[in-house]
Amino acid sequence: MTVIKQENKEFGIFNQMGKQVEGAFAPNSKGLSPIELLEASLGMCIVISLQRMFERDGITVLDHEFSVEVSAKKALEGPSRVERCKVAVTFPEHFTAEYKKKLIISAERACTIGNTLKQGLMIDIEETI
Repeated sequence: MTVIKQENKEFGIFNQMGKQVEGAFAPNSKGLSPIELLEASLGMCIVISLQRMFERDGITVLDHEFSVEVSAKKALEGPSRVERCKVAVTFPEHFTAEYKKKLIISAERACTIGNTLKQGLMIDIEETI
């Protein structure tokens, strides 16, 4: 479970280990916006999926050789929502094109956040008693 609550006039995002991230709700605020958090969730899920595949394949990847960048685009019409996310993966240069393609396909299949966003989900908002 994740809890979002205000502390000292700032919002924090907490898990069972305590405060992890500061959330922002105004431009130029300290912390991540909800859209940035969505981008981060998707990106982290892809990173974890790929990292597991590197481990499975016995491949060591150096920090500077691998990254995932996610950019979300809001819909121009209809309800306020994110319409599309673009995920750009930087792999080590020595990976073959075939291996990179295999990794991307596998990460797409394995990423719970990506699969959820593609399929949609039910959201139940209720007041706690």
